[in-house]
Amino acid sequence: MGSNGEHHQRVVVDDSLQWLGKPRPVRVIVVGAGISGIAAVKLFNERLGDQPVSLTVYEKNSDVGGTWLENRYPGCSCDIPSHGYTYSWEGNPNWSRPYVGAEEIFDFYKGRAQAYGVFERLKLSHRVTQALWNDDRGKWELEIEDVANNRIFTDEAEVLINASGYLNNWKWPDIPGLDSYKGTLVHSAKWDDSVSFDNKTVAVIGSGSSAIQIVPRLQKITKHLFSFVRSPIWITPEFGGDFAPEGRNTMFTAEQKETWRNDSEKFRQLRKALEHGSQGTFDLQRKDSEAQKQLFARCHRDMSAILSKKEGLADIMIPKFAVGCRRMTPGHGYLEALVEDNVTVVGGGIRRFTAEGIETNDGKLFNVDAIVCATGFDTTYRPSFKVIGQDGKDLRDVWAKEPRSYISVGASGFPNYFIVTGPNFPLANGTVVPCMETTLKYAFEAVRLIQTEGIKSMSPKEEAVEDFQVYKDTLMREFVWTSSCRSWYKNGLADGKVWGPWPGSATHFMELLERPRWEDYEINYLTGNRFGFLGKGVSRREANGGDLAWFVQ
Repeated sequence: MGSNGEHHQRVVVDDSLQWLGKPRPVRVIVVGAGISGIAAVKLFNERLGDQPVSLTVYEKNSDVGGTWLENRYPGCSCDIPSHGYTYSWEGNPNWSRPYVGAEEIFDFYKGRAQAYGVFERLKLSHRVTQALWNDDRGKWELEIEDVANNRIFTDEAEVLINASGYLNNWKWPDIPGLDSYKGTLVHSAKWDDSVSFDNKTVAVIGSGSSAIQIVPRLQKITKHLFSFVRSPIWITPEFGGDFAPEGRNTMFTAEQKETWRNDSEKFRQLRKALEHGSQGTFDLQRKDSEAQKQLFARCHRDMSAILSKKEGLADIMIPKFAVGCRRMTPGHGYLEALVEDNVTVVGGGIRRFTAEGIETNDGKLFNVDAIVCATGFDTTYRPSFKVIGQDGKDLRDVWAKEPRSYISVGASGFPNYFIVTGPNFPLANGTVVPCMETTLKYAFEAVRLIQTEGIKSMSPKEEAVEDFQVYKDTLMREFVWTSSCRSWYKNGLADGKVWGPWPGSATHFMELLERPRWEDYEINYLTGNRFGFLGKGVSRREANGGDLAWFVQ
């Protein structure tokens, strides 16, 4: 009798009529209003909008759009087909062309934000500076900077979703002497439209996606352009090129757009064909696959044909590593620009900046009027704000050497914290936007669980994280990302661990998240008894006067 009495003291049931799974009030905070943050509001409204749950989205910028608001350098565009770069539930029949520019993408997603009611839940120009987990209260306590009004305030939530993205914290190159340069200095992710490059001598540092889009534009207007290339890069055929018969110059006709607007099934079949094609290319990522061998040979042949026009250029630009070790990039007009007379490609690395320009590792000096740093972002996957979890540990410190996530969506020791596009998110594995959607659905299923099953906190078990890391690192040996190349997928190291892509296809990732493995979580309950959510012994049907014979066939 004594043991039963002690056990019952652990069960706390509300005095009111609490039915099985009666939802408790829960608050959710989302950080970031890019593509993921916009989708978060729509999915929240659909899945939890009729529940006692509140949602606020904090965005550091003055508008929505994320990367498509911030990146406005010349030539900035999406290099996958536009009809494959929308939400799964809604296409855009009005895209102007197969490969649209940043402004058009921004306009589309801002329109979706307005349609989904994002601005009703959004705080713009609000930068989250710290999130502290309070284990006693089972809540995240946040410090937020109201940038426009220069004030700091606090907020709190049971669940924190970080949707700030993996390419949102741009950085200058880690090269000595940056402050000594006296000319014009521009970063691709913080473009200054007031700068004129007409008839100037310009240096572009980098050979990633941004540089590849910038160089062809600047080549046409500069007196001379120096392209500084630390690492070679594969220039691939256009993604979804079958849907763009004239390549980047293809424009959709008025008749095509009218057909897609008026025939929703035909438009859906077009989108499905694009997605099916994208999803069906994963075999390219296997080092020894026939598809990889064929693509390697094709890219080598195509690049050689163009670069042979300038002596020595192929040796600098054509890689020996597998195609896809660095991000595959079509690079419309890039190679053609490099062989022009007013362009010099410089390999071998940069030693330092000087007052007049750049000194390379071999001691050569290049005096230039302006330097464009297309040097990318902080790709350590450490959050841009303090995230202090259990035991007072900051996730930025925990992940200082390696971002060890639980299947990309969580971190051990950081309860009720979910990450969209976290470490090993499938960013090079096929479709991207639907994978973001799937991650958000996963997070909202966790919210529902927390709300209806009396859960105070849930955090991935350390052993689950360890098992995933071992699995990931083992399988990655088969994929092109572990070839010897300097890539942001490996935080700029030639032979480091892969933190970027998922160890499998995008389909593989989505199907995993569709059936959450809650058994991989350490779960703590509000009452200390996992069955506290059973309530007073009645169901919702009984409490609300519902049909008590629903089971009769």
